[in-house]
Amino acid sequence: NIKVVVPENKSYELRATAEDRTKATSLFIGNGQKVLAPFLGTLDYFAGMKMMNGMMKMNGDLDDMGMAMTLQKMDMNMVMYPEIHSTNYSFIQQFQRQSQKMNVDFSTADTSHWRFSKSSKPVVLNYNMLKAPFNTTLPKQDSVKTLDFELTGNMNRYLWTINNRTVSESDKILIKKGEVIRIILRNNTMMRHPMHLHGHFFRVLNDNGDFSPLKTTLDIMPMETDTLEFEADQSGDWFFHCHILYHMMAGMGRVFEYADSPPNPQVPDKKEAYKMIQKDDKRLFPKAEVGIESNGSDGELQLSNIRYQLNTEWRLGFNDKDGYESESHFGRYIGKMQWLMPYVGWDFRYRKGGHEEKSLFGQRNTKDKREAFCFGVAYTLPMLIIADTRLDTDGKVRVQFSKKDMAISERMRMNLMWNTDKEWMAGLRYIVGKYVSISSHYDSDMGWGAGLTFNY
Repeated sequence: NIKVVVPENKSYELRATAEDRTKATSLFIGNGQKVLAPFLGTLDYFAGMKMMNGMMKMNGDLDDMGMAMTLQKMDMNMVMYPEIHSTNYSFIQQFQRQSQKMNVDFSTADTSHWRFSKSSKPVVLNYNMLKAPFNTTLPKQDSVKTLDFELTGNMNRYLWTINNRTVSESDKILIKKGEVIRIILRNNTMMRHPMHLHGHFFRVLNDNGDFSPLKTTLDIMPMETDTLEFEADQSGDWFFHCHILYHMMAGMGRVFEYADSPPNPQVPDKKEAYKMIQKDDKRLFPKAEVGIESNGSDGELQLSNIRYQLNTEWRLGFNDKDGYESESHFGRYIGKMQWLMPYVGWDFRYRKGGHEEKSLFGQRNTKDKREAFCFGVAYTLPMLIIADTRLDTDGKVRVQFSKKDMAISERMRMNLMWNTDKEWMAGLRYIVGKYVSISSHYDSDMGWGAGLTFNY
């Protein structure tokens, strides 16, 4: 609640700015000359991204470099995302453009407060500032159950977990009425997570000691470690999860189950209800990309879930000389960052002409009606380059490097591929709509082509 006393003949702006400062919304309170609120400048996101990448180890863990970050005490915008001060796009130009959007006459408005001085920078609130109005110390108990929760995930495949396990991959956490439950929460991802507990208030331990605040949600920033605790004084099952709902549905959560709980008439079939919760992160996700161009058709069909992936790729020429080929693989992602995927597969290739080729390893092969099983390993390198090494039942070894969906501009994407069979491909596509792109590519087997690519 905000109580505002407005001077006569003035109209003061109350502005709310998104944390990333990309947009803002405001209203004017009072009548008369417009008095504009301080304007927050654009942030340098690339500086923050570079810093975050520098804090990531090769295994994907984040290194806080000994800063012991907790309770949002560190203002991430001040440390990682400085304001941009550019002569080409100055602060005042940004301010004027925003004023025009609000139909404010910049020339007559009161701009005396439009920019923060060095001594009046906005104060960023954090959890350490919160103090409960009463003593929140929990009753002393002989039994304190301590749980270590590491928030983990993969932003590329959109997997979100606690201790590298989703809800469906983990058991319920059994607790007893009267216990004190202490959770040590560490965020080992590059995103913030508002962690919410149903049915309980928990203490967020801060410098106020006995007067640490009570919350139901704790918004934990990247690389932070926070401690929360609550008294187990309920019965039944209660959900602890990230309140960014698509993180929750991807698996970032746990269920606390009270021992010896009486039946809940609102949940007549407890096992079936739990299965419904587990369904969220068990979903299968289909994907399709079909290119139809002047030199043939390239495409991919894929079905995947949080750990497994089944995909088929094909290259189909419009004549026997160009031929056709397909590769189908079934693999499982390994590790919390899922850089590694061992797989097995089946290849089928046909091309008329009897051409024999030699790989970089000196192995001879032909694409005239060749069928083989294979097994291999795909590994995600820095810059999201996929390194793929495989061996087939004909004894042939192939090493391949590829990168898909490289952003050249807002709508332009590039694909690149090269392997030791001396095959290579380079392609561009311009995104026209959600499901269609104008595309062109060169393939070492089928040559150059242009057309349309449809994706789902």
